Amino acid sequence: MPNPIENVMAKGAGKVAAVEARAKGLKGVFTKLAEQHREAATLLGRADSTTDIEKRRDLWTEIKKQLISHERAELAEIYPVLAGYDATREIARLHNAQAETLESTINQLDAMTFDTPAWKTTLEKLIGLVKAHADQEESEFFPRAQQTIGEEASRQLEDLFLRTQKKAMNEIR
Repeated sequence: MPNPIENVMAKGAGKVAAVEARAKGLKGVFTKLAEQHREAATLLGRADSTTDIEKRRDLWTEIKKQLISHERAELAEIYPVLAGYDATREIARLHNAQAETLESTINQLDAMTFDTPAWKTTLEKLIGLVKAHADQEESEFFPRAQQTIGEEASRQLEDLFLRTQKKAMNEIR
């Protein structure tokens, strides 16, 4: 588990991202997703910067739960809705392909020991994938989705997303 300072840093970075997302016109679930992207990126950066094997293990446990529960809740609640609209159907298809790659990389990393060079290399690969995925969602997918489904639906999706994410988080080991 990240220490309290790391948690505060990640949460603070997430809150900044949420403010930035709202300034760009995003509402509801899209603001929450941007917030979680930044939190995960902060923890990933910390895991990348440490050489302490126990710290890596502790951070990885939390990072893995956050990333997998985030993606699974998106796949269950957000992207099926977007697949129902002509304007966002392709976004859903692209996201689903990216989610498979992300989860595969997470599984690769999870199968490695924390003290090998391969772990660090695979973590760096994951960081790149997460960054590219989050950048594309926040700059392309979310604005189009927000425009397509509207403010009220994005607010309603936030509650569904959070409930599904919490359930997924409890199932991840």
